[in-house]
Amino acid sequence: MSYNLLKGKKGIIFGALDENSIAWKTAVKAHEEGAEIVLTNAPIAMRMGSIKTLAEQIGAEIVPADATKVEDLENLVDKATEILGGKIDFVLHSIG
Repeated sequence: MSYNLLKGKKGIIFGALDENSIAWKTAVKAHEEGAEIVLTNAPIAMRMGSIKTLAEQIGAEIVPADATKVEDLENLVDKATEILGGKIDFVLHSIG
């Protein structure tokens, strides 16, 4: 059951690798509650996981970013801000 608790909220979720990860389950629930999401993970993790499946399931864009590289994080914020219409309300960090 959805209560639209996140309706109109926009955020970035780090670390969704597969359907067993906390970030994956949080992204699904946030989407069900009305949030718009940009997904991100390190490029190597994206190749190992199934983030594209999640993105299709929840209608999210994916922006690859290595959280250890400042340039990647700056690019992520710039692109996510553009994708989400100039606003970011939340960030979930769930990198293992």
